[in-house]
Amino acid sequence: MDSDVRLLESDQPASADDAATSDVRPASGPLAALHDRLTAAADPWRARLGIGDLQEDALKTWLLSRVPMLLITWGVAWTGFSYTAKDPHGYASVWQRWDWLRYQNIAADGYTLHARHGASIAFFPGYPILLYVVHFVLRSWVYSGLIISLVCGAIACFALVRIITMEAEAAGLSANGVRTAARDGLILFVWAPAAVFMAAGYTEAPFLACALWAWIYARRGQWLRVGILLALASAIHINGLFVLAGVGILFLQSRPRGLREWLKGWPLALPVLPVAAFMVYLHQLTHSWNAWEHAEATGWNRHITYPWRTLANTWHYAFGRAMVAENAWEYQLELVVTFIGIALVLWLAYKRRWAEFVYVGLSVGTLATSHVYLSVNREMLSWWPLWAMLGVWCVRKPWFKSVYLTFSAPVMFVITYMFLSGKWAG
Repeated sequence: MDSDVRLLESDQPASADDAATSDVRPASGPLAALHDRLTAAADPWRARLGIGDLQEDALKTWLLSRVPMLLITWGVAWTGFSYTAKDPHGYASVWQRWDWLRYQNIAADGYTLHARHGASIAFFPGYPILLYVVHFVLRSWVYSGLIISLVCGAIACFALVRIITMEAEAAGLSANGVRTAARDGLILFVWAPAAVFMAAGYTEAPFLACALWAWIYARRGQWLRVGILLALASAIHINGLFVLAGVGILFLQSRPRGLREWLKGWPLALPVLPVAAFMVYLHQLTHSWNAWEHAEATGWNRHITYPWRTLANTWHYAFGRAMVAENAWEYQLELVVTFIGIALVLWLAYKRRWAEFVYVGLSVGTLATSHVYLSVNREMLSWWPLWAMLGVWCVRKPWFKSVYLTFSAPVMFVITYMFLSGKWAG
């Protein structure tokens, strides 16, 4: 905390040393003049866009977190493939992995039943449509995906710091504590184990950009904005309906009285429309109303299983020598993150945070009752109550941030390296 802030909070007069220090001014010169001009030019735009100190912190944190991704990309391009090659692997090509190839094919050629046993129809059309639009301008599929994640990730970070700020204020933290909680919670988010999926051409960044802002507007009772944003989120990922369920609890907690107040919630029907439209389209394509569930089962063996069977199957894959070592390690991590998710659900229930409980509970519950724990690491990125809670913890227990980064950063590096080098990374 700055000395002048301490003095303002303690109502004590400044000492002579403090006064002398306060009279020190930055050195003048060409650089200082350029900085002043840029600041003066940016201030009106910051005010117009509503970018305050918290948003500026979020943008800096997000952009700085892209540097490790660039460094790992550089390292993988030179070291991740052949021992004999004299030139590095293509920097753009290392990002063309796994689901990205499906999204690119859908954006370029539409849905087909011939793409890898027809499982591509499990992917919702919102992201391929966005990818197609951006590609129309940039003319590069892979860079279009990376730019989408960069921009949408920044938008999601703006929303996340606001959510953490609301939680920190509700927890009774001071103004300085609120800013620290927002900054540290965001740092933990961008250094999450599966952070690479916020950089790759995947749905995580655009989905969170829509879902997080929808949650903020729901807390404010602006239901039309909520409906539009959740419709976009549901067009990108089925989990948009999970967010809708949580938002529905927030609407009920607003205690609408009378027909007029109940009718204010009509936009909450909008998120169902893109899901219903996509299911109708798949019926026309496959002549089956269960085409989406069948594609999930065919491509990833996702089907409802008793939770104890899911745990047993995952444990067998993680430790039973049923998988090669690098894949078994991923299942070991899935086990850890799933139990973190279960603990989060129980904590939300204990705190009677019913809206967050419903959303995270649906997210964790569907993954914990599938054939195996799969993609839970990626799903963890969308558990914003977790990042808000951890941000507050970082203020109350300052040692926690260091402990978290000590464990999470190496795991993030390994997952990123595996993904970029073409290994399965969840």
